Amino acid sequence: MTYLEFVYAADLAGVAVFATTGALAAQGKRLDILGVVVLGIVTALGGGTLRDITLNAHPVLWIGDTLYLWVAILSAVVAFVLSRYIQYPRRMLLILDALGLSLFAILGAQKAVALGMPDVVVVMMAVITGVAGGMIRDLLTGQVPLILQWNGEMYASCALVGALVYVVFSHVMTEPTRWLELSAMTIVFVFRMASIVAGLRLPEFIVAGHRLESPEEARNLERKEP
Repeated sequence: MTYLEFVYAADLAGVAVFATTGALAAQGKRLDILGVVVLGIVTALGGGTLRDITLNAHPVLWIGDTLYLWVAILSAVVAFVLSRYIQYPRRMLLILDALGLSLFAILGAQKAVALGMPDVVVVMMAVITGVAGGMIRDLLTGQVPLILQWNGEMYASCALVGALVYVVFSHVMTEPTRWLELSAMTIVFVFRMASIVAGLRLPEFIVAGHRLESPEEARNLERKEP
């Protein structure tokens, strides 16, 4: 498999994974199959679309190659059907989301590098490509986006670390290789899984002299207010 074939295959895999997470996120939301497919499409293609528009890369990914759109639709439909017969654990959604994040973040960085963007833009495109689709998914399903949740889980920071590794070593090497991208993807995935399983957290913003209430305490205070 050539380098370009690897990038294309990984991109399609990322679309399939994120479309599946979009469909699975519809659990308990009383959506019909059309709603589930729409949710899968915006989750899978939202980040890449925003990246391409920002970079002025035309045509947008799924318009230039409709296979991306068909993969998203098919993945969402398969997830819709299988969910009727197979009960999946909630953690499965987090694992698939971590996989999609790792794939899309580094592929977003790769596209920005291919367009000759500065390093800081490459890193930003990696983060946007990795997290934007999941944010749209969470907002449409009425959830607080993972990137903004109060528990401080590492999410966008995982994409940031992987993108930085990719940028640094892309300068060291004569040209990016599939091994560099696989390594950077693995770093993103491992950091995200460590955040989920081992409870790695980023430090929270706390003003000196102020005690941060827990979510339970905050809810109790709201109930006591007249």
